[in-house]
Amino acid sequence: MPPDISHAVEALLAARRSGTQIVPPFALSDRDAIFAIQDGVAAATGPVSGWKVGARTPTAEPNPAPLLAGALVASPATFDGNAMHMIGVEIEISFHIVRDIPARSERVEREEALAAVGDAFVGMEVVDTRLAEFQKTAPEWLLADNQMNEALVIGDSIRNWRTLDWPNLQVRLEIDGKVEVDQKGGLGAVDPVRPLVWMIDHAVRLRGGIRSGQAITTGSWTGLRYYPPGTVARGEFVGLGAVEARF
Repeated sequence: MPPDISHAVEALLAARRSGTQIVPPFALSDRDAIFAIQDGVAAATGPVSGWKVGARTPTAEPNPAPLLAGALVASPATFDGNAMHMIGVEIEISFHIVRDIPARSERVEREEALAAVGDAFVGMEVVDTRLAEFQKTAPEWLLADNQMNEALVIGDSIRNWRTLDWPNLQVRLEIDGKVEVDQKGGLGAVDPVRPLVWMIDHAVRLRGGIRSGQAITTGSWTGLRYYPPGTVARGEFVGLGAVEARF
């Protein structure tokens, strides 16, 4: 591992252990360096629980990041909001992996990728950051810090996901019992299956493969919203299921 990558990995690990945020120590110039930092942190913290992936538009290149060991939490979940630097909430469509695809160099085509997927579920990504003044931080460093992932809350299962009309799903976010978001659609990628398939292929060819028991979450339908300690957040895809967390 090059010295600068090693230094970045150690700095992020120290921030996770101590709870003290860091200032990015140098500029990141390419995605290979970002992925090397992600992989270094993951190697030090245990087998990854899965992946998060997002795309701003239906054709944009997705951005991947590991969900570290222990990141998957069942709904209703409880977090210590006072111990977090920020409490970010995103409501997402997520998927369970039920079949291993070991690492290899050959591309994983859509049919094979989807054969490794079991049910979808209503997910709530919980966002925090190890980076000081993250609003001013380069996006490359946000991605190196696993796109600020703290946890993924596993909500109700969605078994008929292959037949859903994705652009017209009704998504709702309630905070402390009050509706903050109630809309059709909202996912930048529109169809979450595209980034799902991309993520499986990426993980197999470049990140060590995928394994049964992992989860993949595919981007926010409600934007990234921040709340204070004491908040109770509930997300719902109307008619499909819900997810809940208390901070």
